[in-house]
Amino acid sequence: MAASNATTKHRTTPIADTITAVPHYPKKLTIFKTHASSYWQVRCYMNGKILKRSTKTENKRDALNFAKDFYNDLLRRDYDGESLNTTMTFRKVALQMLNEMDNQVERNELTKTTAQIARLRLNKPVFKNLNKTEVASIYYDTLQTFLHHLKRQNEKISADTTLQYLKLAKRVLAYAHKMRYINNTPATPKFKAESKARGYFNSKEYNLLHRRAKSLIGKRFEERVIESKGRTLFKEGETTEGRLLRKIKIERELYELIIFMSTSFIRPTDIKNLQHKHIEVKKGTHNYLVLNLPPSKKKDKPIATMEMAVEVYERLTEYNKAKYQIEVEDEKTKKKKKVPMVRAEDYLFYPNLQRDYALKQLQRQFDVLTWHADLKQGANDEDRTIYSLRHTCIMFRLTEGENIDYITLAKNARTSVEMIERHYASQLEGELNIDMLQSKRKK
Repeated sequence: MAASNATTKHRTTPIADTITAVPHYPKKLTIFKTHASSYWQVRCYMNGKILKRSTKTENKRDALNFAKDFYNDLLRRDYDGESLNTTMTFRKVALQMLNEMDNQVERNELTKTTAQIARLRLNKPVFKNLNKTEVASIYYDTLQTFLHHLKRQNEKISADTTLQYLKLAKRVLAYAHKMRYINNTPATPKFKAESKARGYFNSKEYNLLHRRAKSLIGKRFEERVIESKGRTLFKEGETTEGRLLRKIKIERELYELIIFMSTSFIRPTDIKNLQHKHIEVKKGTHNYLVLNLPPSKKKDKPIATMEMAVEVYERLTEYNKAKYQIEVEDEKTKKKKKVPMVRAEDYLFYPNLQRDYALKQLQRQFDVLTWHADLKQGANDEDRTIYSLRHTCIMFRLTEGENIDYITLAKNARTSVEMIERHYASQLEGELNIDMLQSKRKK
């Protein structure tokens, strides 16, 4: 009868011979093994509850150390009034990390955009299966399954985006380790995304682009959705085709933006944040602007522009003086008066608009322009956006500059030499630098 009872014990029942008290700790804290797992388990009786946890190790010494940490964490939770049954899932750690990132933004240790992108991605459904998993139970094979899950998504996820998701998961686990929720960060599967050439405009396309932008100033377009074809199109004037999304007017700001970005190395987010106080005009042997912009991509060095950027800045400043005004209080008379929006704290592009909306206006106009000029996609089917103007600026320096030094170019463009080589120099063809290839050393 006794033998029959022994055989009916559940597989998770502790094996009697393995039950071990943790030295120098209360007897209620023990480690043990079961027939259900090769790992040591830990249990502790506290506040009328039996609390258990897998140590995730087959080594007895490591299991004892885990048990000590487990007990100390229980004491801390009990003291802080937290639930003793609470486990740290991936989602809970991710939310804590996002709060810490918000604090870093306030301390100027992190850009607001970086924190926003992390929050947006961690809220995506792709993390659904990982969210409920306890961080202490996430290992190499868990992350491998996560990668396979990304590949099986109905919505096609690019290799670059997949890599970003994997990096973000690794960042959450690193935060869990920092907060001592896990003893070690798990190894992550190797995943290499193919380097993609950046979409840019060659000289012929660029000339067409800014000429077409100038000719379209004042023209109005409608962005419409063709439901049957599942795409959007732009129509000049008014039409009844498809469903109207929005009306877009091409303005002078777009024309100036095209020239300014292609001669100043800056990113679209820099356009959004660019104020007059960030700009210093230099005239002499060389005419150029020095842009002391807020940090972007962890880079904060000043940017020196091409000469044409000076002309755009001066032209746009005069344009803003005539078009945009704001009411301020006169310090002497205390009366309201109107002044042009070209003060140090005013923005260069659309100073009257909220900044995200200002950039969105320019992006929408740019989409209409590239559609109208049939320049929406490059030779390799890469999409062209406002960002392509920065790529164009860098490529022009590589193709038209004389003996360009990659280090100088990378620093001035607030990027790395590796990025210059991977995404820009990789597109250079021998014919583009034929004079350099056929040059001869002087004897």
